[in-house]
Amino acid sequence: MARILLVDDDKELLFLISEYLNAYGFQSELAENATEARQRLEKTPFDAVLSDFNMPGESGLDLLGHVCSRYPGLPFIMMSGSGFPSLKNEAMEMGGAQFIPKPFEFKQMVTLLEKTLG
Repeated sequence: MARILLVDDDKELLFLISEYLNAYGFQSELAENATEARQRLEKTPFDAVLSDFNMPGESGLDLLGHVCSRYPGLPFIMMSGSGFPSLKNEAMEMGGAQFIPKPFEFKQMVTLLEKTLG
């Protein structure tokens, strides 16, 4: 069972994504910001990180930079409501992150996670 760290400041969306992923056999842990995500990463091994871009304080790109430097090879999927191609390109250049624009269908997210995890 793959363990996924979900990071988003939208508590309701975090809960919905978590419930959906759990129904598909993933195990998820939640963080409401990048600082909380860093703390969870220090304590628990994860198979992937699924993070929002736009959060108060550190952005998803900041978190991606941290993950790339401290946990090389850990798959990272960035979610964003903006969907700007430049954000997608920057995230991919920083560490090969995958990108999923909001809004998305949950099945689309599961398919991307399965593909990312191989």
